[in-house]
Amino acid sequence: PHFRPGTYDLITKNCNSFSDCAIYYLLRKRLQSRFSALERLGQRVSYDMLQRFTNGMYVPNKEAESFRAEAVMKAIDQLGDADPPDPLGAAGEARKAALSIGGRVTVLGLKNAERLNGQGAEILRYNGVNGRWEARVNATGEVKAFRAENLRPAGEMVFEPGDRARIHSLKSEAGQSLNGQVCEILRYMHDVSRYEVSVGGQTKAVRADNLTPEKAASG
Repeated sequence: PHFRPGTYDLITKNCNSFSDCAIYYLLRKRLQSRFSALERLGQRVSYDMLQRFTNGMYVPNKEAESFRAEAVMKAIDQLGDADPPDPLGAAGEARKAALSIGGRVTVLGLKNAERLNGQGAEILRYNGVNGRWEARVNATGEVKAFRAENLRPAGEMVFEPGDRARIHSLKSEAGQSLNGQVCEILRYMHDVSRYEVSVGGQTKAVRADNLTPEKAASG
């Protein structure tokens, strides 16, 4: 959960950050400091200096602001050898990232370009410098850069954090006990194409196909 799509940052959360955490997970050792010179530089210099250093291309990714490699390693120590639970959905279904090159998506949640909300688009590439997905809007042909949270797979039901939904049609043994229960949407997990929900005091990952909007009680 620490390296989700759309959370990359050229300075504060890059490939070296991932390698550092991966090496610690596998060997309980840290990445050699000579490979993290850019990150150390970014922590010491001003934003203006970074802009000059990258010819104005660097855009801080807000999704990476709270990232700390040390916090990830602490979580690894607490995890031990336990495996994370599998997301709930169709039995035996392979995990699939929500966003990928060539994928069809729907734009949503934009504040400064509301005219694009609801429009279909095709993903062209991922820009690692600014942490955005570049996609061609079907209706106009224009290419725009979007944050991951502003894109959903085409045709998928869209829920917002705080929405309530009823779980249905889960086939796995663990999931069947949740069918018919009402849950609260916490967030969308792009790496596994599922919603993280709170249900019965537990946190689960459920496909949009297994959720039906729950109407608020009138009164």
